Amino acid sequence: MTLLKYTTLLFFPLLLLSNLTLAQQGDSQIHGSVFGPGNEPAMYSTIMLLNKDSVLVKGTLSSEEGSFLLEKIVAGDYFVQIRNLEYKTYVSSKLSLKPNEKLTLERITLLPAITQLDAVEVTSTKALVEVHADKMVFNVSSSINASGNNGLELIGKSPGVIVDMDNNIILQGKSGVLVFVNGRPSRLSGSDLTNFLESMRSENIESIEIITNPSSKYDAEGTAGIINIVLKKNVNLGFNGNLTGSYVQGKYSRINAGTSLSHSGEKINVFTNLNYTDNNWQDNFTEIALQNGFLLDKKSRGLNNRKGYNFSGGMDYTINARQTFSLDGRVFINNRDNVLRSTTGIFDGSNGVNDEILQAAALDKNPSENYNLNLNYRFAVSSSSNLSADISLGKYSSNKNTQQPNDYFDPTTDLILRSFDKEYDQDTEIDLWSAMLDYEKKFKTVTLSAGAKYSYIKTGNELAFYNLENGQPIFDISRSNDFTYTEKVAALYLMMNARPSDKVTINAGLRMENTSSLGVLDSGIPTQDSEVERNYLDFFPNVGISFDNKNNSVISASYGKRITRPNYQDLNPFESRMSELSSWKGNPFLNPNYITNYQLTYAFKRKLIISNTYSITKDFFATIFEIRDEKGSVLIPRNLQKATNNGLSVSYPLTVSKWWEFSSFLVYNIATYKGELEGTQIDLKSNQYSFRLQNNLKLPGGVAMELTSNIWGPWIWRGSVEVEGSYSVNIGIRKDFFERKLMIQLTGNDIFRSSSDFYYKSRYGGMEVDGVRTFDNQRVGINATYNFGNQQAKARKRSRSAIDDELNRISD
Repeated sequence: MTLLKYTTLLFFPLLLLSNLTLAQQGDSQIHGSVFGPGNEPAMYSTIMLLNKDSVLVKGTLSSEEGSFLLEKIVAGDYFVQIRNLEYKTYVSSKLSLKPNEKLTLERITLLPAITQLDAVEVTSTKALVEVHADKMVFNVSSSINASGNNGLELIGKSPGVIVDMDNNIILQGKSGVLVFVNGRPSRLSGSDLTNFLESMRSENIESIEIITNPSSKYDAEGTAGIINIVLKKNVNLGFNGNLTGSYVQGKYSRINAGTSLSHSGEKINVFTNLNYTDNNWQDNFTEIALQNGFLLDKKSRGLNNRKGYNFSGGMDYTINARQTFSLDGRVFINNRDNVLRSTTGIFDGSNGVNDEILQAAALDKNPSENYNLNLNYRFAVSSSSNLSADISLGKYSSNKNTQQPNDYFDPTTDLILRSFDKEYDQDTEIDLWSAMLDYEKKFKTVTLSAGAKYSYIKTGNELAFYNLENGQPIFDISRSNDFTYTEKVAALYLMMNARPSDKVTINAGLRMENTSSLGVLDSGIPTQDSEVERNYLDFFPNVGISFDNKNNSVISASYGKRITRPNYQDLNPFESRMSELSSWKGNPFLNPNYITNYQLTYAFKRKLIISNTYSITKDFFATIFEIRDEKGSVLIPRNLQKATNNGLSVSYPLTVSKWWEFSSFLVYNIATYKGELEGTQIDLKSNQYSFRLQNNLKLPGGVAMELTSNIWGPWIWRGSVEVEGSYSVNIGIRKDFFERKLMIQLTGNDIFRSSSDFYYKSRYGGMEVDGVRTFDNQRVGINATYNFGNQQAKARKRSRSAIDDELNRISD
């Protein structure tokens, strides 16, 4: 289905519903104020207006002063419900509104909540970063300098997260992160996941949730944990929308333009987003390698361009007070054009003479399409039990064409000694679907949860390799192949949450997963690894206990096991060349790796959070250089025997004055990587640390400024390469006009150009490599957003509602 058809399908219901919902609005309003037990305003509490059938009619958030306003209400009988993570839920008595009545409620005082630690929020006033015992929430919509970034870049800006030079996500020193979108796993990995995340825009993302030790309810996949991207969604009555555009300039430019629309009635909510991006960025290498008596001096320059459409839309429908149904879909259409040109001087190490020079290029054209559809049904069986069912469908396809010329020159005469011109086509098709059923039953002091899930993924990869002779492509059967990979995972889980006293909470769960996989290589040249089949059953326990003394301190401890299965790209044994001397090759014999996590967390006065984690990973995924044909090298993923990580994280928010507040987040890890890979000994130890300081300033004239500093210590890349540390400073300035209808943001990223060059080295397997990789990270940008429709409701709701709604769907 074309993008135009998807656009028409989701915009048409909006037009039909607009007149209907506007006709249902009235002129009555309810005004009130809500406070905590200590006489402090209960700011950003979720205020919901429910009708007599307990169906949501309207919602908003309380202001910083604790006040709220519900307006344009039809006369009738209603209830007001107020929710706040720090207090008990409040429900008013029945309110009977008359036509045109302006009702002012008496002051509402909320009671303290008796909750477990994972519901305690530690945050600054604007809740830019919310820190919980088992997760952290980075509120993208509250960040000024998030504008103009894609989803992958925003993940890299999250506290405790590093996106390495291969676009792998490292969470608190650990690799193996499972990425969710709106509570559902993306099921993509490697370069396909990179394309997917780079297609997402900051303007469409509400928050990024980082869950370091997920419960048994979640998939066991992801040894480092889960990162859940929550997309923006509006559930207020009426019509809302905005237009947004941004321009970012570094060495190269990035352009983004889009719109979002939302229309909601008492029972139905329809929403849609459409964005267009045109991004350019560089990726340069300078590297010196010593191997087999040869010195290779390599310089490569990469220029990448991506043009893409990002479209999402969906509908929430309240069937009755007990049943709800929702569906949403996403379409990502990208066209990438990558140019990598390299020059390699080849020297005889014995006399330092330059023997020859290789000039090579890898010219990629890579269009891709990604379609996702999700359906969810929830049924409240009783006041103490509920049932939910979820089905997700997805399809991904890419068609990559690479031209790869190689010319060897005489360094003294500049004459071409020999040429090897290659070309290959690589087509990928991925089909995936999953079905999940969850049931929850609450008793007086115990809540039991159980569920089942089945997921299926099938990938087809076709590689056609050609040698160019006199400009004509000649098919090379020895380097061409078809590789298919099928994976099926069936899972069951059982989980208990118990409160034996008002100070103690116990969580315990067990997840069972059976994995069946089959990789088949169809090649004209017989190989020993043409078919690899696996079937294994694993059990993943998860236990946690927390103690809250109801005064100043909360302490919790947890234990859990998880798994990371190999990316299907890493299992494909075909060889992809960047030049005659440099290539990458998959490994069909990669085993999944397993991690055991231990975590201890302490919270003081709901502000200072200190957490210690220790993990052991068996069969860690490492990418290893191997020498080929004396002068060449190939990168191959392999299982490293063991990796350990001992980490400490500390977070603390502070309000310095009415105009200045900051939050700080520190992570320190001692990581080790040990193993023997076909005679190559790996024994590395790294003291890795990162520190983030976020300042929010309220300047005169209604100007808001955000100043963020990040420091990263040395870290390990690919499990075998040492990378030097760096730092960055980012700034953002925001000003609203015309009663917040127009918002202008100015951003500066890496303003001192201190995190654009990454210096690295490695010493193993008979190779010594020193290099630097350079990115286009120093950028300035401007973003403009124009809001129309019922923006008062939308602005207030946006601060937290999307977070709460999605957390309720996936939290324990």
